[in-house]
Amino acid sequence: MRVNISEVAKKAGVSTATVSRVLNNSPLVSTKTKERVLKIIEKLGYVPNHVARSLRSRRTGLIATIIPYSAEYVLSFPYFSIFIKEVARRLAEDGYHLLLTTEEPDDDPIGIYRAFLDRKIVDGFIILDLKEKDERISFLTKAKAKFVVVGRTKDCRDIPFVDTDNMGGACEATTYLLEKNCERILFINGPEDHSVSIWREKGYRAAYERKGLRAENSLILTGNFREESGYKLVKGFSEAFDAIFTASDLMAIGALRALKEINRSVPVIGFDDIPQAQTFSPALSTIRQPIDKVGYEVANSIIVYLETGKKVSKVLDVELIIRESTEVKR
Repeated sequence: MRVNISEVAKKAGVSTATVSRVLNNSPLVSTKTKERVLKIIEKLGYVPNHVARSLRSRRTGLIATIIPYSAEYVLSFPYFSIFIKEVARRLAEDGYHLLLTTEEPDDDPIGIYRAFLDRKIVDGFIILDLKEKDERISFLTKAKAKFVVVGRTKDCRDIPFVDTDNMGGACEATTYLLEKNCERILFINGPEDHSVSIWREKGYRAAYERKGLRAENSLILTGNFREESGYKLVKGFSEAFDAIFTASDLMAIGALRALKEINRSVPVIGFDDIPQAQTFSPALSTIRQPIDKVGYEVANSIIVYLETGKKVSKVLDVELIIRESTEVKR
């Protein structure tokens, strides 16, 4: 079995980042540490994949993740920090590095991808915030670039992806509320063209259908996954509702803030299980998706694709977590 960089790091008593620096002859590593790591590499017979590939094909060993949000938003949203940490960790295990950048939502969606490809800066891409008829997918496919997406659309049949069971999670959350005799569930979704929004709305509607009921379109609102959108949509909603399900924890937190201001108390469920879900008061019931595993698996998938040409896709399970926000006396 091929030795990987994490085994070298463990044997040498250093981090994978240190082993990577040794391989790249970085001046940041002391001579003593460098000698120890090189001896372990020789002893284990480790051949760094990215070095071997560079000699043959001039690859860079860099994988790009371009997040289509402002840097300010990315830094404030815990999903991204958890995801990025695991992507970087898995890439480092095989000698790759993550090239991370952000762009404003209104920027040319393919401009930065074209620039990276033209300059041969990266070996592959990890695509986030997938949309139906996504221009990035069309462009990268035509350019014969290698990439993996987080999420699924109808156009992703021949594209490696990693996703969570968004439909199943939304169905489970909605079913839980229906079984608490809440029939008018206000659903605050994300942007309509985002793949996760489409799957989560399907799950919401499926829960009603399984109970022999019909979801009312007027109870489905469009937000943007951010806290303020959940707050404003609940604050401005005039129809009757007896529960709230949101497509993100941040929107659920915003919804809870609004409910407090209008002196209302109804069950609320979010989606993600970000760290604030546990610390917010009341603690938020939510659909937990394994964000760390998504990061690890998408990094693993792009590595496999680059090294073998094999397209690996996975759908990860989610879990309903019940906390204080649904324990409302009615």
